[in-house]
Amino acid sequence: MTAADAAWKWTGAYGDKAVELLIVGDIQVHSRRPDPTTAFVRMRDTLKAADLVYANLEGLLVKSAGTTIDIPDKPEWTHPGPDGATALKASNIAVVGVANNVASGRDNILKSVGVLDASGIRHTGAGRTIDEAHRPAIVERKGVKIGFLQYTARWYQDKDMIATATEAGVAKIASIDGLTIDPGDLERLRADVRKLRSQVDIVVVSHHNRDGSTAVQFGAVRGTSAGRDRSKTEEYQKQFAHVALDTGADLVFGHGTHTVQGMELYNGKPILYAIGHSNFDQPGYEKSVDGLVARVVIQGKRLARVSFVPVTRDGNNDVYLLDPSTGEGARLVQMVKDRSTNLPPLRIEGQEVVLMEKAKSALHNK
Repeated sequence: MTAADAAWKWTGAYGDKAVELLIVGDIQVHSRRPDPTTAFVRMRDTLKAADLVYANLEGLLVKSAGTTIDIPDKPEWTHPGPDGATALKASNIAVVGVANNVASGRDNILKSVGVLDASGIRHTGAGRTIDEAHRPAIVERKGVKIGFLQYTARWYQDKDMIATATEAGVAKIASIDGLTIDPGDLERLRADVRKLRSQVDIVVVSHHNRDGSTAVQFGAVRGTSAGRDRSKTEEYQKQFAHVALDTGADLVFGHGTHTVQGMELYNGKPILYAIGHSNFDQPGYEKSVDGLVARVVIQGKRLARVSFVPVTRDGNNDVYLLDPSTGEGARLVQMVKDRSTNLPPLRIEGQEVVLMEKAKSALHNK
């Protein structure tokens, strides 16, 4: 068994009342891993030291019926199995988003949500109806209420995946051309954020990005940007993030591109357009190892700092954190810089890269 790495040394003195949220990218713990509790083994002490960890759950927690059956439009994919919940709990991942392109099959979605509920893991982005799929996950730490919303811009068949008034599924945000978002979906996003804003102190919104290189974008429709470079942020992603932040969100991030994209500070609010992979066991994805972990420090019920650390996976497929100032870590930091536009200079402080930080005089340690 791989030995655990020491807990990551974060910088910044924020006191005991500050809340530390870690956000990791696409995660999947597959049944082919003999012991699910070994997932995140090299990052476990870091994750356990955080007050809260959020992730995109890339794979339903149900037993596989076999390739070509689990997701007919993605014949190589197999559902990873229910043991993933054990890995989540062992790694302090207390809340996940379920809306993504591999949440396929209405019954399977319900079963997976049931496994999360039975394990005490909060979730957003999927449910028995469209209202449940759009219901936020709200978690309280040290008196601070944090709310999460998640959507997917990529799926396969509506009849298998998209929540309706009477059928289980996921929450969607549709963009056919990669430029603009369906007006109805955009208005639902605004309504969701407004409602959540009134219930919590911090609002975090994410979505599973489109992938123009996928043969089936959603349903029978393929976007006009087919074959796009997944490292580049599409215009609809910017629209999604800006609308969410203008409506009241505090932070927006994306996932699903199998690589990292750029970042932005929009009116002082952070956007991480795609944070790549974390633990990912699905066969065939061994070379998709680039990712980021975002650290969000909340003080006085406001964002005090948002920073990130690069991650990759070793020969045992175990994810681990990288020093951002050297080697592979520095390469990933440069990748983020190269893929960003209008981004203020990033600052490496200790073992993390600071995206935004509020002056301590502007914060109140409530």
